[in-house]
Amino acid sequence: MSRMMFALCLFLTVSACAARGVVSILPGATAANAVVQPVYVATNRNPASGEEGRLFQQQFGENRDAALRYVRMDVSIPPGHKSGQIEWPAPEPPDPARHFVVSGEQMFAGPSEFLNGLQNDAPRGSQEIVLFVHGYNVNNAEAVYRLAQIAHDFEAKVPVVAYSWPSAGSPRGYAYDRDSVIFSRDGLETLLTELTSQNRVLIVAHSMGSQLVMETLRQMAISGKGSVISRLSGVALISPDIDEDVFLQQAKRIKPFPQPFMLLVSAHDKILDLAAFLTGKPTRLGSISDPGRLADLPVEIIDLSDIEGGDPSGHNTAFTAPAAIALLRSLGS
Repeated sequence: MSRMMFALCLFLTVSACAARGVVSILPGATAANAVVQPVYVATNRNPASGEEGRLFQQQFGENRDAALRYVRMDVSIPPGHKSGQIEWPAPEPPDPARHFVVSGEQMFAGPSEFLNGLQNDAPRGSQEIVLFVHGYNVNNAEAVYRLAQIAHDFEAKVPVVAYSWPSAGSPRGYAYDRDSVIFSRDGLETLLTELTSQNRVLIVAHSMGSQLVMETLRQMAISGKGSVISRLSGVALISPDIDEDVFLQQAKRIKPFPQPFMLLVSAHDKILDLAAFLTGKPTRLGSISDPGRLADLPVEIIDLSDIEGGDPSGHNTAFTAPAAIALLRSLGS
């Protein structure tokens, strides 16, 4: 067995046994000096049987649904929160003084009510929204809590929205997730059309979510929806799990091409190394070895290879390493 195959098997075995977080809903529960971060969620995950009333508490939720559902979740972030971390309660009972918990949730009947909620939470005179598209192997709870952590640590002053697409939430679901990306393009197109009807939208995508964003922008450009794309205030692809050749072909068809357009990459991304192995290519876009291939595109490459800290895999450095968070916050100021 090759060393790469051994590493892959070890990764799958360990990850499959790891406990996954769930949303802890404690209505009205907050702690002194805790910060409540509203997170708006649009999802095409199908609720598990019997969980319609608690759609976003479910742990797995990989089943696909053509319809979008909308909710606002108020995530209470504990006073002792450390930058780059999610303070999960498990295996302890959830305690708002020490853990991320949801202190309130509101289901919306449809997009109009969802947009009204966003408008009510926006600072006076602002029309900006951040849309986060998560990556591979992410369940609902991780999508919601991760965006809450990012919004808090980056001191977001505008409403944030998570597009929670039906990832299997399993390291063995790589092929399932790639199919879910194809399935989820129309849902993301619908969401972007709704959001840009009243706002300018900054898209932040991670890992395989970057593939979903590029595919969606490409199909919108081809179908004559460039006016929606023109309402984007920028795109940031973090550790993008995309084949470089595919990215170049996608980018050729996207007009207008959003600006600014940033790629956050690292040569030490172990998850993308595994993805490259699975797809039979030496690298993925997020660990690009020859940035000159993108010289004809109006993209800015931010190399995080030398940033220390964050998760050991190097795949989440942009929002788990305090040094990376500080760097990226300075770029946006």
